[in-house]
Amino acid sequence: MPSCRAVEPLVTPYVDGEASPAERAVVDAHLAGCPPCRHRAAAETAARNTVRSRLCRPCAPEQLRARCRAAAYARAVGRPRVTFTSLSIAAALVLLVGGVLLYTLTGLSPTVLAAQLTIDHVKCFAVHDADAPVDARVSEEQYARDYGQKIRLPQVAAAGLQLVGVRRCYCGDGAAAHAMYRLNGRPISLYMMPDASRARASADVFGHDAVIWTNQNTTYVLLGREAPDALAKLATEIDRGL
Repeated sequence: MPSCRAVEPLVTPYVDGEASPAERAVVDAHLAGCPPCRHRAAAETAARNTVRSRLCRPCAPEQLRARCRAAAYARAVGRPRVTFTSLSIAAALVLLVGGVLLYTLTGLSPTVLAAQLTIDHVKCFAVHDADAPVDARVSEEQYARDYGQKIRLPQVAAAGLQLVGVRRCYCGDGAAAHAMYRLNGRPISLYMMPDASRARASADVFGHDAVIWTNQNTTYVLLGREAPDALAKLATEIDRGL
C-alpha cells in the first residue's frame, strides 16, 4: 500500500474529481486501509460541498442569460446562425459567473486564479483549523523533504501576523506552496507558484480580496477577508521580506 506521504498530493484532486482513473485507484486502495487519510478525505469532501453551496451559486446577470436564450432560439427557428466564436465567449462567461472555475483560463485571468485559490483557502482552513504558530525555516525544510522543492517564506514582522502551517495545493497554474497565516486570528493565505510570471493585479471574489505579483520568477497570491488597502500594504511588506 502506498504511504500517506505518497498519497497526500492526490487527495485534493481525488476529492475534486480531477484525479485520473489510475490515481483514483491508488487513493481508493489507500483509504480502504488508512482511517486517518479516510477521515481527511471525508473532511475535504464536506468542506468542498460547503464551499460550493455557499460560494459558488449561479450569478449570471439576467442580460447575459437573455442573450444566451435569444441565441439558442435564433438557432432553433432557422434565423441567421450565431458564430462559433460568439457562442464560445458566451458559454465561457456563463461558466465563469456561474462559479465553475476553468483551469485552462487561469493563465489569462487574475480573477479566475483568485477564485480558485479563494476556494482552496476556505477549504484548507476548514479542514486544517491551524492556529498554533510554526517556525518558517523549519517549515521550509519540512516542505523540501516532503515534496522535493525548496520554497522561500518571507521574513515579515507585520503586527499580529503568524505562520500556522504550510501545505501543497493545486490550481490552474499547477502545484503551489500554500503558507497559512493568522492575522490577529483571521485566516490569511499566501500562495507561491514557481516558474510562473504575472503582472501585478488585484481581485475581489467571494468576499475575499487578493493581491497577485511576481518576484524572481515566482508568482505570489496573498488573499483574505481584509480591506483592499490593508492587504495591498501587507503584500508589499511580504514582497520586501522575500
